Amino acid sequence: MAEREIIRTEAVVLRSLDYGETSQIVTLLTRDRGKIGVMAKGARRTKSQFGSTLQPMAYTQVVFYYKPTRDLQILSESSHVDSFHRLRGDLESITIGLRIVEIVDALVEEESPQPNAFALTVRALRRLNQTEERAANLWPFVQLRLARLLGIAPAIERTNVEAVEEEGLLSRANGGVYPAEATPEAPRRASRAALRAYAIFARADLDTVMRMELAPEVRREVEELVRDFLRYHVEEAYPERGQEVIAQLERSPFRPASTSSS
Repeated sequence: MAEREIIRTEAVVLRSLDYGETSQIVTLLTRDRGKIGVMAKGARRTKSQFGSTLQPMAYTQVVFYYKPTRDLQILSESSHVDSFHRLRGDLESITIGLRIVEIVDALVEEESPQPNAFALTVRALRRLNQTEERAANLWPFVQLRLARLLGIAPAIERTNVEAVEEEGLLSRANGGVYPAEATPEAPRRASRAALRAYAIFARADLDTVMRMELAPEVRREVEELVRDFLRYHVEEAYPERGQEVIAQLERSPFRPASTSSS
């Protein structure tokens, strides 16, 4: 008979689902055990001990009872490590944060320790909580760093990037940037500005990325490039922005009453 083990670890809440009248099923990305599904009994009661710690994007310290033969582990305790208070007061930040935890949930395997993916997620949410400008730069950055952790890092060569003139090509197969006359596998044509920005997102550190100023049309094109590259490799596993994120936002008790005009 499998022994029950008590696990205490840090975790980021990726997703939560109401279960029965009072409980929740919660998907956690834990520091020590990777992605884990837990049952939080009584989490929806008014005076629940879990409070707001099981909302998506919460960074928590959790205790759960682990049994390898069980699909859902039993959550015993949860407390905030960081509440990300500012993040939850801004509609753009909430949307970006939900997209980040959604793609991590979609692409990280269950019960496979992923300390680098955990560190990336926490770092991105912390920066999102701190920043007041260019928050949207975190979205392509996180996706391309996650791709690297999954073994599909973009093959960026500086000479190829510099050779791009008015337009160039992205290889969806290897994530590389090429001049328009090249013949890479699975090419996608794009503007020079978008391809150069994509290359920076793929290779630069977070501080450099967060200083980038992008025109709206360039940002949209970069996001399309990143999406097409990842979808080429993970196919249907890539989560599309839309109803799921919006529904999470509508259900969240942290939804701001209004957004700023800036």
